[in-house]
Amino acid sequence: MVAGWLPEALDDLKRLHAFIEPHSRKAAKHAVETPIEAVDGLTRFPEKGRPWGVEMDFRELPVRFGARGYVVRYRHIGDEVIVVRVWHALEDR
Repeated sequence: MVAGWLPEALDDLKRLHAFIEPHSRKAAKHAVETPIEAVDGLTRFPEKGRPWGVEMDFRELPVRFGARGYVVRYRHIGDEVIVVRVWHALEDR
């Protein structure tokens, strides 16, 4: 199984990095690596996230990072996990 990232999800990672980098380059790097590693785990267990949405073909995976963490929204289609968005748990989505 492979993971693909939509451009919006990659932009989310860049935005999260840019938000943290002025405070700590090391933390910013870790902030991006954490959801990427979680998505790597989804390639082995794609049903790990909780169902999201009416059609239930979207799922959300909470990812621990600091006090609150991140949320990865994705779809599992065939042998592919497609990451749709990534955001901090405190962001209004």
